Amino acid sequence: MPEHLVGRDAVLTIARTALADALAGTAQLMLVTGEPGIGKTAVLGALVADAVERGVTVLRATCWDGGVPAYWPWVQILRAVPPDSLGAAAELLEPVARGEEAADARFRLCDAVAGLLLRLSRDSGLVVVLDDLQWADEASLQMLEFLAHHLGQARVLLLGAYRELERGFSGKAQIVPLRGLAADEVTAVMTAVAGPSPDAELAARVWRRSGGNPLFVRELTRLMQVGPADAVPETVREILLSRLARLSQPCADLLAAAAVCGLVVRPELLGRLTETDLDVLEEAVTARVLTRAADGLRFSHDLYRETLRDGLPAGRRAALHLTAGHVLAELRDAGAAVPASEVAAHFLAAGPDAVPEAVRYSALAGREAAARTAHDDAAAHYRAALDLAVAGRERRDLLVALAESLGHAGATAAAQSAYRDLAELAERTGDPFALASAALGLHGLGFRGVADATHLRLLTDAAAQVPRDALALRSQLLTALGRDLSITGSAGRASAIVREARALAVESGDAQTLARALLAQHDLVWRPGGALERLEILADMAEAADRAQDPDLVAQAALLRATALIELGEPEGVAVLHTYVQLSEGLGHARGRWGALSRHATLAAIAGRLGEARSFADSALKLGLMIGQPDVFAVHATSGLSVGVLDPSAESVPDLDVDPSDPVAPMLPMLRAALSLSAGATDRARAEFAGFAVPAAQLGYHLEMQAITAFVAAAVGSAEQREQAYALLADYAGTHVVVGGCASYTGAVDHHLGMLCAAQGRHTQAVAHLEAALAQHERLGAPAWAELDRAELAKLADVTAFVFRRDGRVWTLGFHGQEVHLPHSKGLADLAVLLAKPGSDIPALELLGAPPTTAAPVLDDQARRAYRARITQLDTAIEEAADDAEAERHQAERAELVREITAAAGLGGRTRQLGSDAERARKAVSARIRDALDQILQAHPELGVHLRGTVRTGTYCGYHPPAPIHWRF
Repeated sequence: MPEHLVGRDAVLTIARTALADALAGTAQLMLVTGEPGIGKTAVLGALVADAVERGVTVLRATCWDGGVPAYWPWVQILRAVPPDSLGAAAELLEPVARGEEAADARFRLCDAVAGLLLRLSRDSGLVVVLDDLQWADEASLQMLEFLAHHLGQARVLLLGAYRELERGFSGKAQIVPLRGLAADEVTAVMTAVAGPSPDAELAARVWRRSGGNPLFVRELTRLMQVGPADAVPETVREILLSRLARLSQPCADLLAAAAVCGLVVRPELLGRLTETDLDVLEEAVTARVLTRAADGLRFSHDLYRETLRDGLPAGRRAALHLTAGHVLAELRDAGAAVPASEVAAHFLAAGPDAVPEAVRYSALAGREAAARTAHDDAAAHYRAALDLAVAGRERRDLLVALAESLGHAGATAAAQSAYRDLAELAERTGDPFALASAALGLHGLGFRGVADATHLRLLTDAAAQVPRDALALRSQLLTALGRDLSITGSAGRASAIVREARALAVESGDAQTLARALLAQHDLVWRPGGALERLEILADMAEAADRAQDPDLVAQAALLRATALIELGEPEGVAVLHTYVQLSEGLGHARGRWGALSRHATLAAIAGRLGEARSFADSALKLGLMIGQPDVFAVHATSGLSVGVLDPSAESVPDLDVDPSDPVAPMLPMLRAALSLSAGATDRARAEFAGFAVPAAQLGYHLEMQAITAFVAAAVGSAEQREQAYALLADYAGTHVVVGGCASYTGAVDHHLGMLCAAQGRHTQAVAHLEAALAQHERLGAPAWAELDRAELAKLADVTAFVFRRDGRVWTLGFHGQEVHLPHSKGLADLAVLLAKPGSDIPALELLGAPPTTAAPVLDDQARRAYRARITQLDTAIEEAADDAEAERHQAERAELVREITAAAGLGGRTRQLGSDAERARKAVSARIRDALDQILQAHPELGVHLRGTVRTGTYCGYHPPAPIHWRF
């Protein structure tokens, strides 16, 4: 086993397992960590050797702290890819490498790199090695995490090493710490370096002094080869200085200058810093202080460079940085690929003698970083320049740039602080334009939250101080002021200010300014039921945005138009939302792609593709978090809720943490209950919603809270809560619930009203609302919502089925969801016959049990003779009966025959006719049906009223409902 891998069997086993898992189709992120010299790079090298032996493609990069530009390790990775394999990432390589303005935002870059790695991994697998990640910029680390989350089933192992990082990695990363070697392992390393095995006492001393660090063990062993065995230095620095002390002075001086320049020795720079012949560096290679690499000579370990650099006198170090800065600036001006960040780093380290240059190149480095969407890096560069006590216009411009970068990075609080510093500077210097920049910047950051008094004052002051002829700028300030005032509830004042802003915009002739003023006017009238008014304003806004050729405003107008149309149930709204998604995807920035992804989720939900909707929403959340989108959580939550209404999923319910001062805080119990219901946790939702006071007034500028309240109340609310929720929505029947700018779609209002009615037992109203909702959903093209309506209507049909069923001596009667039970009577049996034949007329005789005949004698002469003959036979049989039981049977038959003959005879023995039987049947059946109806009216008033109005009695009886009713018997 090679000496540098002594004691690393366990770590290599873990690493090889990660490689195997990656090659099996599950992307892995493994990070090796430990102190300098502990063997991180050696472990990476061993794993790379394994991968190469297996035919796996390997790409390597090393980070360093020499003022390199953002994404430096990924630039190295891209440069290592064969040109014919770059594909979509090819266009990204050179702009990033040269520091030119990138054509796209951070997300596109990350997505393109992910696509490239996926393609490279398909055939043989891929290992991406990133060493010294402790020096990586924030943007590079964010890309690493992005890749770890998005490569999924790719055959990729992302392998990194670092000393320590201020930030942690997500659960996707497997962290493998390296520890010092054990005593016997130190002995093995010393043997590999020096030959014969050292005695136990010396090995123990080296182990104690080195802490088991392999680098220090090797260096101590080499020092002992040329010095006394007992001369073991006490510290790491002493170890390295002892090693360096064996070099010649010219070589040491040259190395010290090289250490100021960075990890890699740059001959074109080093030759200008010193007059020493560069050939003396071969001595450092022999001493293993320098090593040969593909990009030339570099320090074999950062500790050597750090020790040399820190050992220089402060004045000498500053002078070298100053010279290096000038040389690199000249090379850059001559066209060399020198990033401004590297030049700035040298001038900053040069001290007071290079302040103008440090400010200039720090600002330039900030612009280059911002062009790559590395906004964290950009902010750091701008801060470095501001720390050099610049003043006047230069300070103003740097503050603006800093605030913008912080805002883009999602550091809202820090950006607000920078804008306030800018406002203070503007007020101190009387600069109205700087004040306008600060006021508009704060508005842009805080508009989605609560507009505070400072924002309002700054906008007011800036609008008053900006020259009267600066019409467009004044309009923009008034537009922002109006929008902020609308948040505070000052709708009347806000409306007047926005009207003035629109007038100024028209006077200025600036189409973009006019489009923004119209956007503010639209937002001021945005309320439930106001879609038609908004559409008129949006038509003007879209026209102005087109004239301004502002793609962001064009897309915004399309989004808001889609919102208003879908509220009205117009299918055109869905088509316009598709247009917005296409426009937003083409905007060329990550915010636009977030808008497209999140509205893709809404379109998928409307179309009933619920799994796709969840996937789009999750992707939008990841991107939104990455770019610092202010409303990312709210949009993801509303999308999840709308899908959860249609398809509850058994996912864990997130815990909502809302500031008590937030306007939505009073709705928190309802929102928690809604999330529980969307996760299928009904009991939890019932407990959360119990006691919730449904607001009496309308909530917000759309119907989200009303609809979600109805959803929860219908499922787990009390009768009072359901009535209150119905009252909130009743005025908007016939419209649809669209949240924000199509952030989600939550069905037709009639659906929610129908669910509330059904829960309250008002089944006729429920059916009417749900049938209306079904028609609206089918017209819009929302199949999942239409299917939900059908399912609820089917449940209502089952619940409200009309029942008239006899079970023995008990009748079950059901009507509109209420059932009663009545004892058997002939009148109920008559009604059952009539209900079974709605619209038919049935003779009363038939209901009485007599067969229908013509008007003829009930018994003819032949029948009477037969009856009498049988009676005579029975008289004889009674006298001759063997026992009393037989006699009783004959007597019963005789009595029945006598009754029938008697019944068939009229007055004076005349034969009775059929017409008199019909009259008797009419009276008997009518009486018993009336008795049954009275009984029903007492037990079930609604059914009793219905039957009294639809049942006719007389010679012919019938049931004639106004509409067909299906009775179950």
